[in-house]
Amino acid sequence: MKLAISTWAYLDLPLEQALKRISELSDRAEILCEARHSLFRPENLNAATSFSMKYSVHGLIADINIASIYPEFREASVNLHRRAIAASAAAGAELYIIHPGYTPWSFCWREALLCLDQSLGELAPLQEELGIRLAVENMPKSDWLFFSKPDLDLHGMGLVLDVGHANTCGTLQEFLSHPALTHIHLHDNSGKGDEHLALGQGCIDLQPVLKIIEERNISAALEQKTDKAVIESLQALKRL
Repeated sequence: MKLAISTWAYLDLPLEQALKRISELSDRAEILCEARHSLFRPENLNAATSFSMKYSVHGLIADINIASIYPEFREASVNLHRRAIAASAAAGAELYIIHPGYTPWSFCWREALLCLDQSLGELAPLQEELGIRLAVENMPKSDWLFFSKPDLDLHGMGLVLDVGHANTCGTLQEFLSHPALTHIHLHDNSGKGDEHLALGQGCIDLQPVLKIIEERNISAALEQKTDKAVIESLQALKRL
């Protein structure tokens, strides 16, 4: 399995130290491009290129909304993603992951959805321009987040299936059969919230997920919050 480990579990460490720890466990890492691990920092780009690992990059989340109904905010979010995608390509990443945004008001849903579609259409050409795969991640159950079911036009980009998010929505099987499935985030939960538990600590049946990963040779990433949960997840995968 092409299995990465997210740097989320090591955000308390500088990126270089986080990647060193991950390199002891896997030959792939997924860099969470936030806070101390932001690829906008030159020292982090240098750290990433100093390891012989394969990378995916979880794109910007904080203060980002590519579905904003305000043009200034939407355009700023798209431009920040452009910068992060270029930095990810410079780091040698194979994949950049995009969150689809949100609307704070139900009565703005359709307008925000049109803004999201515009943003995705603007970002998609960067795949050819910068030579990096882009993919959109499904979101957990919420009254304000988009893409909780497979209903978006991805504009030729891929789908990142977050199994924990899909479990909160009851849409795991729908997303597993999506033709654009490109990458999978592995974590567990009780079905009641986005808890990012170690594998085996919740109620998700991983066998169908692992079968699809094997059959379609899809890359995956462990997305836990602590090193302990990462180790427990690796042990659970060995048992499975």
